[in-house]
Amino acid sequence: MKKKILSVMLAVLMIVTGAFAMVSCGSDSSKGDVAVFYYTFSDTYISTVRTAMDNLLKSAGYSFQDYDANGNQTTQTEQVQTAITKGASVLIVNVVDTGSNDAAQNIVNLAKNANIPVIFFNRAIEADGEEGTVLNANSNICFIGTDAPEAGHLQGKMVGEYLLANWDTVDLNGDGKISYAMFKGDEANVEAIYRTQYGVEDAD
Repeated sequence: MKKKILSVMLAVLMIVTGAFAMVSCGSDSSKGDVAVFYYTFSDTYISTVRTAMDNLLKSAGYSFQDYDANGNQTTQTEQVQTAITKGASVLIVNVVDTGSNDAAQNIVNLAKNANIPVIFFNRAIEADGEEGTVLNANSNICFIGTDAPEAGHLQGKMVGEYLLANWDTVDLNGDGKISYAMFKGDEANVEAIYRTQYGVEDAD
């Protein structure tokens, strides 16, 4: 997990640096403000990401402000508007609503009107089967995340290999079958969908 966080954060930092270079257009102006939006601070993984992101931005000399949407897309969209009004130069967004393109598109529109680059990360910004509709809308937009099906296949392989190596321990009643409960994440999240699907299929 630490390697995943680090690689994602380094990619974000590189793009932030490029975004500032693009915004400044070669001027000698100092580094601008970065606004970072998280879908919720209460998520354990996102909390780890936020710590890593803060440290990287600090070490790179950027001024920044973190925003907690607390799982509410309307709140996050309003926070984006506030950050733009306060003069943010780059938006880094961990979008709340992954079930449709609307949330990300609204943020893109706000940023486009203010001529501000947007870096989406971690949570898919386009509904499954609608890839490219948001990302292709503006050259100042990018998304940094994982390959959702790959994550599901990796998880399924890990579960399957563990079961084969520990069958007698896991098969509590000795009936030759493994009973389990599958807890799925956000219903609209592409990664949750594929990890649930392939976590079962590949383990089987």
